[in-house]
Amino acid sequence: MQLQLQDQGYHRSFALLLLLRPTKDSIFLYLQGEQLFYLRLLSPLLFQFLPQCQFAKAVETDEPQEEEERVVRIFQEASPAVVYIKYLEVQSRAGKNKESKFINDSVKGEDEEDLGDAKVESTGSGFVWDKAGHIVTNYHVVAKLATDTSGLHHCRVFLEGSNGRTFVREGRLVGFDPAYDLAVLKVDIERDKLRPALIGTSQDLRVGQNCFAIGNPYGYEHTLTTGVVSGLRREIPSPNGRAIRGAIQTDAAINAGNSGGPLIDSYGHVIGVNTATFTRKGSGVSSGVNFAIPIDAVVRIVPSLIVNGTDIKDTF
Repeated sequence: MQLQLQDQGYHRSFALLLLLRPTKDSIFLYLQGEQLFYLRLLSPLLFQFLPQCQFAKAVETDEPQEEEERVVRIFQEASPAVVYIKYLEVQSRAGKNKESKFINDSVKGEDEEDLGDAKVESTGSGFVWDKAGHIVTNYHVVAKLATDTSGLHHCRVFLEGSNGRTFVREGRLVGFDPAYDLAVLKVDIERDKLRPALIGTSQDLRVGQNCFAIGNPYGYEHTLTTGVVSGLRREIPSPNGRAIRGAIQTDAAINAGNSGGPLIDSYGHVIGVNTATFTRKGSGVSSGVNFAIPIDAVVRIVPSLIVNGTDIKDTF
């Protein structure tokens, strides 16, 4: 066996050959000046020439490390748009006034005892829709707020500003659509402090492609879970008993507190709103069968909720 070259300038040829990752008995064409030459690799004897090739070293990449860095980058870019929502019920008027004052502070880290008589009824997730301060979440996260007539129910929204600092604001319910389990909140905050999510499309999703869920399961803020698109065009029940058609199924873990958070693709674009999971009876633990509302439906519904509020036919 031998390595046959049509030209003496094999250093340059090896550089091209190694970059192309040749296999045994491969034939490659290469240019030398203005002439076309070929190189035939007959055996692994190529490796005997490597010490002579001063600039033709193969560059091996660590694929697991590249994948890890890619996921880290996706999370870092997408997570600032994700918000943590606390639904509160104030037990007294005195507590209500104290709570309202605290909610409008722009600092984080106060102890729960500072909430006075306010009780945390539930928690959930959401994401920043635009720089006007609109937040998209699930209807079932703020359902009691939609039917409150006492004025004792409040929604506290934790947002990460463009400077990395966390702000706390009261969320005002703008509109909701129980049929699709969607709701829009509005927070009053300077536009330059908001980082809206990148909105993608669910039209071209394929089963098997990677996806990522970001939310606040059990109150643990900005939690990332990974998985794949497990199924498409699923049917799940909505809060008003109707069927939500076209839901995305994923095995990315979705637990209590994830509701309303974004499901994103490998480009960091939102492809769905996490909304439901099947749990093993009595365990409360995700079974790996989870669902998200497709973003194409969200894009169709949310602008109308922002402009027109909630249609009377969509209320209970």
